[in-house]
Amino acid sequence: MTIQAKRRSAALLVALTAVAAPISAYAAGEQPAPSAAAHDAFKIVSLGDSVSLGYEPGVTRAADVYGYADRLYVNALLHGRAELANYGALGLQSAGLTRLLAGAAEGRKLTADELQDYAAYDPAAKAQADAVAASAPALRDSLADADLVTLTIGGNDFAALVRDLVGKTDGDAASSFETAFDEKLNIYAEQLQANLRTLRSLAPGARIEVADQYSPVSKIVGESLYGQLNASTAKLSAKLDELQTSLAAEGIAVDIVHIGGAFLGKEALYTHFSPVFGVTDIHPTQTGYETIARAFAAPLWPEYTEVAPSDKAANPAPTVYIKGKLLATLNKPQLKSNTTFLALSDVAAATGAELQWDNKTKTATFKQNGRVVKLTIGAKTIDVGGVKQALNVPAYLQTIGKESKTYVPLAAITQGLDYQVVYQAKLHTAFINS
Repeated sequence: MTIQAKRRSAALLVALTAVAAPISAYAAGEQPAPSAAAHDAFKIVSLGDSVSLGYEPGVTRAADVYGYADRLYVNALLHGRAELANYGALGLQSAGLTRLLAGAAEGRKLTADELQDYAAYDPAAKAQADAVAASAPALRDSLADADLVTLTIGGNDFAALVRDLVGKTDGDAASSFETAFDEKLNIYAEQLQANLRTLRSLAPGARIEVADQYSPVSKIVGESLYGQLNASTAKLSAKLDELQTSLAAEGIAVDIVHIGGAFLGKEALYTHFSPVFGVTDIHPTQTGYETIARAFAAPLWPEYTEVAPSDKAANPAPTVYIKGKLLATLNKPQLKSNTTFLALSDVAAATGAELQWDNKTKTATFKQNGRVVKLTIGAKTIDVGGVKQALNVPAYLQTIGKESKTYVPLAAITQGLDYQVVYQAKLHTAFINS
């Protein structure tokens, strides 16, 4: 990534959420199958460089960041409760990852400068890396309970070599690149192997997926240069396959996610790199991130779902998925006082809960799994198992055709019914799981 690109939006990426999760057992040398059934949530940890972070040049708001990890999170939410902890750091190299994992193992807060030399980076980029480094103890907790760990690392190790080669097309430059690349590849493989050993010790119950590298350069640079760069990425991919076999012999299971081949021939569409126009940013476009997400998802679920963004202008209330199913009903979600309301009957039908209505008291009683929740129209409280809890906005009745429907705020669904409600701003979509 260029320093100029980092300056554009790094400051908006400092505050990314980190959460913790429980452990699942698996046999040595085998990857655990994805399942939220054993816990309250399927917990994903995204780790590595700015590709894991979801960085893209031109981003002006943190809410617009939507990378491969976010897409994996959405697909997990379509299967049940899920959580995402993203520890991607701008500019992170393999050596920096080694130090970050060491800090996590020790439960010690770090700084960006303790990870690697950030002197050449914009202060905003360094601040984002500082936030990740300081979260090393939280990273330890997240990894300990993770169900899935995804890793992208190496782009910053090789980026300078790629840019130098693009600027030099003679035979001597090509020969020099190959020698330098092979040296860098050997160092990278050794560091990655050590990092994966540490990662397995920190995340004993997680499925670990690590991506290979893609070449961002399209054929516009010429057949010879294009061929050499893709030969190099193929060599790196083969090296990671060897590493996977070596680690398996130690009882350490990892998946190698091959994204290099998926980008081949589609670089101009999948990345922002365009040397003809002076753009040297190597990060994926939204289409590129979608492709990476599909590759990471392949070992996890039989199908990958691309959730299209909802048109906020046409539909002020978000689109809603309940237990992985799109809520398609005449009782449309409503937005009132900047709060999203859903028809309680739709929630009950989608989750298999029992719903009763007392017309005299205007009270809806919702029963599921021994939990009894009562919501009275207009009340600023909700009754959960006989205990009153405050509710910022009350339920109301809305007439749909000849029927009156009880509409409840999303907060009541989370607070009273004990469902997980996740709102994805980029998609203008809410995911509800019981």
